[in-house]
Amino acid sequence: MKPHPLRSDLYPSQICFHHILNLSDSPTMKLQLTLVLICVLFPKALTLKCYQCIPASSGTCNTQTCPDQCGSATAEVTMSGVSQVVSVKNCTVSGQCLSGSLNIGFEQLTINTQCCSTDLCNSQNVSALSHGTLNGNKCYTCIGKDCTGTVSCVGIEDRCITATAIYSSGSKVTVKGCVSRSFCTVDTSILQATGVTGSVSCCEGNLCNSAEGVKLSLLIMLVPLISILFI
Repeated sequence: MKPHPLRSDLYPSQICFHHILNLSDSPTMKLQLTLVLICVLFPKALTLKCYQCIPASSGTCNTQTCPDQCGSATAEVTMSGVSQVVSVKNCTVSGQCLSGSLNIGFEQLTINTQCCSTDLCNSQNVSALSHGTLNGNKCYTCIGKDCTGTVSCVGIEDRCITATAIYSSGSKVTVKGCVSRSFCTVDTSILQATGVTGSVSCCEGNLCNSAEGVKLSLLIMLVPLISILFI
């Protein structure tokens, strides 16, 4: 099935979550990554000219009026040794220019964002964030309903995370793993417009994110939860 068309009746961040929550209609990891990056870079006000390329590899770029910053971001997802990289150029706002890493064992996601504040300053792509080497930290992660497994953290992943999304149907998705500090300050209230409530909790120290069992779905259900880390 084709992805849902953009809805003009929602605010930009709500548009992002509306479509990520409907990603079951899309079979490609590339589309998932593109939508996550759009979450990072969507504008809220209009004062500056920026390039908009979604994705940047398409070679099709437009100019648009943006808030006080332009942005260029690259995300990489690695699953079972297979990586997918997507770059996007778009508007961004203060507080959304972040880079970091999330590692839940069977999947690692990194994002690298660069922002600037002059007209059409986001002409260059940014490179994917380096995964780094083992840093000695470990966190609990989930395999199926079992959250007693552990994952070794790498690079700038200096914290453990427990992130949960609760859908209007009552179903719950919980993710545990390693995370960098930049992903821990998250406003989950934006999810409420899509019928989802969420929470993100980070802690410092080995295995500090407890090991209770939870209900964990497949990757396609993890995308909306992962995306809240980029708002």
